[in-house]
Amino acid sequence: MMKMIVALSVLVHCLPAFSAMKDAPPAFPFKGDLAVFIDFQKADYAITYNLKEQKVVVESLITFQAKTAGYPIFDLVADPIEASLDGVDVNIPAIKDPDSQTTLRVVEVKLSPGIHELKIKHSLSTNVVFDRRGVSSGFWMSDLNDRRYLEQYLPTNLEFDQYEMTSKVRIIHGEGRPHILKTNGSVTKISENHFEVSYPAFYSASSMFFHLFPENNSAKNVQFYYPSIDGRLLPVDVYTIYNSDEFVSETKNILAELEADYGPFPHEQLIIYGNSLSGGMEYSGATSTSLKALGHELFHSYHARGLMPANGNAGWMDEAIARWRDNKYPLTEKLYFESTMLAGRSVWSRLTDRMAYTEGSAFLSWIAFRMNENGLELKDFLKDYFEQYKYSSVTTKLFEQKLSEASKMDLSQDFLKYIYGKTSTKVKVNPIKTTDSENPFHPNYTKDQLLELTRL
Repeated sequence: MMKMIVALSVLVHCLPAFSAMKDAPPAFPFKGDLAVFIDFQKADYAITYNLKEQKVVVESLITFQAKTAGYPIFDLVADPIEASLDGVDVNIPAIKDPDSQTTLRVVEVKLSPGIHELKIKHSLSTNVVFDRRGVSSGFWMSDLNDRRYLEQYLPTNLEFDQYEMTSKVRIIHGEGRPHILKTNGSVTKISENHFEVSYPAFYSASSMFFHLFPENNSAKNVQFYYPSIDGRLLPVDVYTIYNSDEFVSETKNILAELEADYGPFPHEQLIIYGNSLSGGMEYSGATSTSLKALGHELFHSYHARGLMPANGNAGWMDEAIARWRDNKYPLTEKLYFESTMLAGRSVWSRLTDRMAYTEGSAFLSWIAFRMNENGLELKDFLKDYFEQYKYSSVTTKLFEQKLSEASKMDLSQDFLKYIYGKTSTKVKVNPIKTTDSENPFHPNYTKDQLLELTRL
C-alpha cells in the first residue's frame, strides 16, 4: 500500500524544473528603471501560533532567481515587520501596476541577474481564530477577487510561477491542547503541536490547502483508500460536521467518473472539508466544499489545480470546462452573446471573470457542437490536453492553439471575437440561456463566513 503512495510522491517531486518566466507579466517602470518579475526557486515558511499572546508570526526565506536586472516583484498583503535581501535590510513597499489592476510588493534594491535570498517577518491575522481550546487557522482562497491567493497569508509569487514550498508549523503555550493540521503536502508530526510540511514543486500561489484547528472539535473524520485506475491506493481524508457517509459515497462516485473521463487522479492524496456554506473552493488535491459543489471542486483537481492557469486571463478556461461538465456536457448550436473579454483584460489582472461560468461554458458547448458534427469529441481533447500539460501552467493562447489543432478548425477569429473581445461590434453581452445567473459553486464569502469556515 505505502509503496505505491511513495512511488507517486517520488514521481511528482522529481518533475523537471518549470520554465516559469515565459508566462510572467512584463516589467514596468519603477524609480527610473524597471520593476521585474522573478522566478521563485524555493520558499521556506516558519509559522508560529502563540496561544498565550494570541498572535501569529511568520518568518519566510525566499530563494529566487532574477533573470534580468531591476527591482524584484513578488506579493504579500500584510505589511512586513522586517525584511532583508542577501543579508541587508530592505524596504518592500506596496505598489500598483501601470494599469492599476492590482497591488504588488517590490524590493527597493536594484538587483543584477542571479540567485538571491529574501527574508521576511510578518504577522498573520487573516482567518485566524483564538479561543479557549486553542487556535484555528484557514488559508481560504478565491479566484474571483484580487489578491486572494496565498499572498493573503504568506509571501509568494504570482500564479505564473511554480516552486517548492516547505512549512514549519508550531503552536506554543498550547500544552495539553493538541491540534490537527490538514494540508495537501507531506506532513511530518515532530511532536504535539509541531509539524513540518513539504509541498510538490509544481504548486503555485493557488495550490495550498491549509487548515489548522483544535483536536477538540465536532467534525466527523473518515479516512479511506480509493483504488485508482492506475493501481494506486489513493488516500482520501474527509472531515465534516455534516453527514460524512454522504460525502464519502459521493466522493467515490465522482472519482470513478473523473478517472474514467480524464485519467488517474493527478495528486498524491485527496482532502475534503465538507462545510456548511454553499459552494466551495478548489486546491491541489483538496477542497473546502458543500456536498452539492463536490463534483465541481473535485473536477478542478484536474483543470485548475493539476493543470493551472498562468494568469487572470487564463482563469476562465478551467471554470468554463468545469461548468460544461456540471451541465452534463451540452452541445450548443448557436451562441446568444456577441462578445466577451474573458482573456482580453490587462496583462496585470489577476482574477477570473465571472462570465467564465456562463459565456465561457457556452463557448465550449458551441465548439463541442461543431467538433461533434465532424465526428470529434471535445472531451477527448480535454483528456489528452490535460495529460500533456498536467503539473504546468497554461495560457489561453496555448489552449486556442491546441484546440484548433485537435478540432481541425481555424478558431482564431472565434477566440478573437468571443474570448479576447477583439471585434468591430461594440462589446455587448446579452443574457444567455442558463439555469443560474450567478455561479452556485464559487460564491463570495463574507469575512464572518470565512471565520465560521475556519472554526471547527
